Amino acid sequence: GGAALDLNTVEPKPKKWISDMTWLNLVELKKLPQFNLILSQVNGNDKAWKSWFDEEIPEEAPIPDGYNNTLSSWHKLLLVRAWCPDRAIPMARIYVAEAMGSQYAEGVILNLETMSEESDCHCPMICFLSMGSDPTENIMRLAKKRNI
Repeated sequence: GGAALDLNTVEPKPKKWISDMTWLNLVELKKLPQFNLILSQVNGNDKAWKSWFDEEIPEEAPIPDGYNNTLSSWHKLLLVRAWCPDRAIPMARIYVAEAMGSQYAEGVILNLETMSEESDCHCPMICFLSMGSDPTENIMRLAKKRNI
């Protein structure tokens, strides 16, 4: 993201509704070839971008300025993360489903024993946790059982 940038050292944001952090994220995103026009596009088409930003589920809504048709799911994840950090996890699920298969993005009850047997140093475990869930106790129990 753009956390290391200073708002005073970058191109000024065009509209007040764009948060400072979002603008700094977009400044960083502009460094990627897929987003080299993002700042000028947001400036020139701010109503469409505001409408997309205001969507309840922006990761499923069409992205302005043709990005919906040109971006890979990875780059869509980067864009959603820049604009709507609260929607990064749902977009990450979409990315994982498209990149690896829907079975890897489905919500399942965590069975660490089975997951551990199926993983190795080349295939790590990746878990998307629901708000408030904490598998620490289960991980500690499995580690103790396996003496690790």
